[in-house]
Amino acid sequence: MTVLLAIMMVVALGTWIPLTQLTPSTPERTRILYVAVGNVVLAVAALLVTGGRLELGWRTFWLPLLGGVVWAAGNYCVLRATRLIGLARASGTWTPLNIVVAFAWGGLLFGELAGFSGLQVGVLVAGFVAVVAGVLLIAGARDESTGQPTRARGSGFLWAGAAGILWGSYFIPAQWAGVPAQVSNVPLALGILLGAVVLCLPAREPVRLGLRPAATLLGAGLLFGVGNLALLGLVARVGAGAGFTIAQLSLAVNAGIGIWFFRVPRPGTSQARRVLTGVVIAGLGGGAIAALR
Repeated sequence: MTVLLAIMMVVALGTWIPLTQLTPSTPERTRILYVAVGNVVLAVAALLVTGGRLELGWRTFWLPLLGGVVWAAGNYCVLRATRLIGLARASGTWTPLNIVVAFAWGGLLFGELAGFSGLQVGVLVAGFVAVVAGVLLIAGARDESTGQPTRARGSGFLWAGAAGILWGSYFIPAQWAGVPAQVSNVPLALGILLGAVVLCLPAREPVRLGLRPAATLLGAGLLFGVGNLALLGLVARVGAGAGFTIAQLSLAVNAGIGIWFFRVPRPGTSQARRVLTGVVIAGLGGGAIAALR
């Protein structure tokens, strides 16, 4: 079951962002709003199918809701960072930081490293380093100069750092709630929707979309919901640090789609080979971490 959850999570989280890129003329905040709606639909459906019961306690509802707002705030930081320094540099900054923050929370709040032997700690550290190295190879291979002045680049890295802290923390309240993933995922999804609405209001960008782009973005939201639900289930089994590190393998799926579907970078180029090398290295590291539990 753990392996199945990991595969579902990596595939779903690796495909929802490329799916949103099929609507390039849609404003970014509007995309986030539709994705958030699709995520809520999936979360509610999963709760109904499994017969779970939602309770409005501070720990079972309001904490996961806060986590959703944190995710939306992290997404705003992502937008600012990407605009200032480009997606490759920004993701190469926030992704490793995501992993570090998740491991820190797991160790501090849940004692996830307690009872590990020296060999297990060594494998964990080696796997962690491999995932970070692979992610950086993938991100660096897609790097392009943004032409931004030094001050703007510095601000961009600060926004990316904030995104790393927030995205490495958003699922912790849901884990702390100590309820089944399908239960905590509902308030988490509602918090994401609340944050998406708050982002959209001051922008005054068009929200109504045609049938095709709306369906595409809602579908992306459903995929994100599947990945998020699988992440919560996986974290409950292997811990926050290990679960979130494995989740970063979704960047490998994203990169593969970029090469063979969007052809960025073009297949057969040195950049594409660098991406594929990063995929292999990160995959080996993630597999090592998954094998510890």
